[in-house]
Amino acid sequence: MQLKTNSLSPKGRALNSEKNIEVIGALPGEEVLIQLGGKRKKKRIGYLREVVTPSNERVLAKCAHSPDCGGCAFQHWDYPFQLKHKMEVVKKEFCDLIEEHSPEVRSIIACQDPWRYRNKMEFSFSQNREGEKFLGLMLAGARGRVIALKECFLVSEWFSDVVGALSSWWEDSDLLAYHHHTDTGHLRTVTVRESKQGQGKLVMLTVSGNPSFALKKTQMASFVEAIKKVTPDEHLSVFLQIQQIAKGRPTQFFEMPLSGPDHITEKLHVTLGEETHTFECKISPTSFFQPNTLQAQKLYSAGLNMLQLDGARVFDLYCGSGLLGLTASKRAKEVIGIELNHHSVFDAGWNKEVNQVENFTIFRGDVGQVLEEKKLEKPDCIIVDPPRVGLDDKAIAHILKLSPKEILYISCNPKTQAANAYALAKAGYKLKILQPVDQFPHTPHIENIAYFKRP
Repeated sequence: MQLKTNSLSPKGRALNSEKNIEVIGALPGEEVLIQLGGKRKKKRIGYLREVVTPSNERVLAKCAHSPDCGGCAFQHWDYPFQLKHKMEVVKKEFCDLIEEHSPEVRSIIACQDPWRYRNKMEFSFSQNREGEKFLGLMLAGARGRVIALKECFLVSEWFSDVVGALSSWWEDSDLLAYHHHTDTGHLRTVTVRESKQGQGKLVMLTVSGNPSFALKKTQMASFVEAIKKVTPDEHLSVFLQIQQIAKGRPTQFFEMPLSGPDHITEKLHVTLGEETHTFECKISPTSFFQPNTLQAQKLYSAGLNMLQLDGARVFDLYCGSGLLGLTASKRAKEVIGIELNHHSVFDAGWNKEVNQVENFTIFRGDVGQVLEEKKLEKPDCIIVDPPRVGLDDKAIAHILKLSPKEILYISCNPKTQAANAYALAKAGYKLKILQPVDQFPHTPHIENIAYFKRP
């Protein structure tokens, strides 16, 4: 069918409100031919088949998979238009607080090079009913369907080489893609990581924990060899991860090194005031690290420079491998980090030692439990960088009980961040600065910094 789009959703999909259709790959004001798909939250999905009248903001997509691939929803947008849209999304989420608190709303920090910026990507294995094999990224608007990846301009060419090599390895084997509903099949995902400013490349294959589908030694050996053929790097780390599910029990993960070092390293250059500090960071196969190394430097620099760190006592809650806290320690009197994940805690300890930081202490455990058990002295500043779901009521209650003078809240989800911001505002904190950062060009994802201060 043919229709004209008239607006954008927060995810950047063009809408036709008259017919209640969300069109993947279209822009506002375009006349397009679409193929109707299923319903998603009271809207019909439309798949773009032809642009009859293009928007002035439309550019030629680099990748042959666009717009079918779900990895690059904005690749056909002019980059300044992407930045404008993301800025508007942040302003919309915080509109009431902007009106009430009159914060400084800073222009979004653009990515100097919006291509080949990611240091990590996860690819999925899938098969259709005919047994055809697919290894790549999810199809846009589809549930569980995977596109057979040939190229990707978000990552270096080595990532595509690995996917190609593993596709051939898989085709030559009798291994099956994992099927969640039946707990059958062998292969789930493959995670590929590389250092941008440090050293090393890492590949981790995630497989089923069902004993009936355990990989044989020969299959694991051939998997390693397939990667080595396309990786002329002596600092290659290869892992196997077993994901075990059982009804009524939490999912368990077990990692097994297959070849090379047990981690890779990265370097971050963060500017505090007039000084730039360089940190060496350990990245284990399952530890969190910002996917855009170069932009993470700008993110950390912009956020930490909002705080009055000199002589301050700082809490870095949900600290991961401790990079924000370690950076803050260069100016702060003392930094306390709290993290639940034991892999991240181990990496934070390594980062502390290698970077010769003396005034940083990390505690492993739930934030609330640690704060209650340790009876820690109250901080001057709190840094939080939670998962996409944001802070729950219990976490906010703990922060309010600590009553810091300043709160630095970094988030990859402005919607949940804004909801938390309103809760902090009700408790007396004033939103002083908003700083969006474009960590993920060509995607709808937005990183945002919110700085709060108690009067």
